[in-house]
Amino acid sequence: MVPCKQNGSTLLEVVIAMMILALVVVGLNVGVVSLIKSNISSKELTSATTVGNQLFEKLRRADYSALVADMDTVRERYVRDWKVTATASHTKIDLTVSWPLTVLNHAIALSTIIAEP
Repeated sequence: MVPCKQNGSTLLEVVIAMMILALVVVGLNVGVVSLIKSNISSKELTSATTVGNQLFEKLRRADYSALVADMDTVRERYVRDWKVTATASHTKIDLTVSWPLTVLNHAIALSTIIAEP
């Protein structure tokens, strides 16, 4: 009897190749999910900073003597809480913008100084 020469892969080789491919796909999936979460977090941080800067511009246009601490909500998502500290020559405004992202709350602190006219 003459042995036949096989030109294909064995079932074991195919299963091992499929397992390696599955591990690579799972690894790529984890990377994509992480990238999407990072992108969402970056977008939220940028929006919160914009909301804070909009308040600063509003306060810069307001009457200097009318600057007071307060709190408000923007787009039913961002909560702005600011404190005003006045001195003889300027007023310092410390602002905290907080927002929920999934389960956790996130916040960013901003501050500015408005000189007395």
